[in-house]
Amino acid sequence: MFVGRDGRLMRGDAVRQAFDRARRKAGRPGFRFHDLRHTGQTGTTGATINDLMRRLGHASPAASYRYLHAVDGRDAEIASALSELTAHGDAAKLPRSIVAKH
Repeated sequence: MFVGRDGRLMRGDAVRQAFDRARRKAGRPGFRFHDLRHTGQTGTTGATINDLMRRLGHASPAASYRYLHAVDGRDAEIASALSELTAHGDAAKLPRSIVAKH
């Protein structure tokens, strides 16, 4: 999955060493390799459970629910959408999804 400069697959230890260097350089010493999976699979983009299931290869929604996380600012966006519903009085006027913009 990871290819080195020579075009050949990197061995596990080389991947770990490269990741360790990268996280130190980024100032995130406690960041784990598995955290990349959580970061890349949150529902912040408006992804549905079915979307996450497909991307993660999960057979059930229960496994994918572990990857849904609360996002800063999301509460304000939900409140704004509810205010729109109140103003219009019609759920059909609400957007189909609310995407957090960072």
